[in-house]
Amino acid sequence: MTAKGQDGYTLLELLVVVAILAAISFIASGTFKGVAEHADERLAYSEMQQIASALRQFKADTGYFPREGVFRLTADGGEVTTVPSHDDGSDDEWFYSPANLYQLLATTSPLPATHPLATWNAETGRGWRGPYLSGFADGEVNIGDDLNPTDPDLADNDSGDPTAGTMVDVVGIADPFDHKPIGSIFQWSNIPSGDAWGRPYLFLQTAASPNRWQLVSMGPDGAYNTGDDIVLPVQ
Repeated sequence: MTAKGQDGYTLLELLVVVAILAAISFIASGTFKGVAEHADERLAYSEMQQIASALRQFKADTGYFPREGVFRLTADGGEVTTVPSHDDGSDDEWFYSPANLYQLLATTSPLPATHPLATWNAETGRGWRGPYLSGFADGEVNIGDDLNPTDPDLADNDSGDPTAGTMVDVVGIADPFDHKPIGSIFQWSNIPSGDAWGRPYLFLQTAASPNRWQLVSMGPDGAYNTGDDIVLPVQ
């Protein structure tokens, strides 16, 4: 038989239990956060592999990557005479933005209809077979043009901040993020702040490797050229 007054917990015992539960909760939250961050990184890399595969197929079919060779603007020696409508900035800066993947997503060739690469030629095994990328939520982003002000080669413009500037309506694909449409488009983060997944992938060359193309995710901090960037060589 239990003595009266001894059938409950003391205040000290309750405080110990609360402290233990709080410690477990703190450890668990940190663990789950780490798991979530790792999952985002794996998802980003998986998406980048799919985009890189589409880029390589584009080149296998046409001999060029998007925004390269005949797929440049005519002013830069290419064959692209018109670009999709956009609201701001020069055609050059909009067209050559490293975030602009519109040529992968286009349903018809950006080349003139009379160009030999404008359609697929089964005999030569060359030509356009787009769209090269589907199954992604493409959208528009406001992004700076400091990485490539006017140079379609991008070879000497890799020190800029893609968040600087006022380039808008760049058509691209974002790394892992919550799909929250604004109107009829997906508007992605354009300013790094805190957990900034949701930045567009960048397809570019750098001064260090002017003949090599790479695909870049700006990572969880949303800032280009920092330690958490995910870089995938494409060529």
